Amino acid sequence: MNFVLSLHNLMFYIILALGALTLICGIVLFVITRRVPVSAGEGEVDALGGSVASARNIFRLLLYVTAGAGVLQAIFGGLLYLGGARPGEGLHYVYGLIVLGAIPVAYVYSDQKQVRRDIIILTIAAVAIVGAAFRAFATGPGIGPH
Repeated sequence: MNFVLSLHNLMFYIILALGALTLICGIVLFVITRRVPVSAGEGEVDALGGSVASARNIFRLLLYVTAGAGVLQAIFGGLLYLGGARPGEGLHYVYGLIVLGAIPVAYVYSDQKQVRRDIIILTIAAVAIVGAAFRAFATGPGIGPH
């Protein structure tokens, strides 16, 4: 169980780094697409040049990887729970759910047609992940059998 707890603790740093990178990439993408019409589809963004297309692909990849890290974190947390370990505060579960669900929920709300609006929505999800990860880390110590 200590190994799973170590993985769960390590994932905090990984999720924090991925969330921060996703946030930075989202801001950069938002800035470099400022000349794109609000209703532009992905084809129009790609027509602006390789740098925008590359930034969009990197942003998308970071979103996928960050969401995947959230899933791994939830699996490790679930294994700890099944093993009898409990966090110091019950809010730890709420923050964990935010880390797990922020990107999928934001993706559902983005319509994939309004490029800048979608970037804003998904970047806000990255902010939520970073904030929730910090709060989950703060409420997690005290893990032990109850």
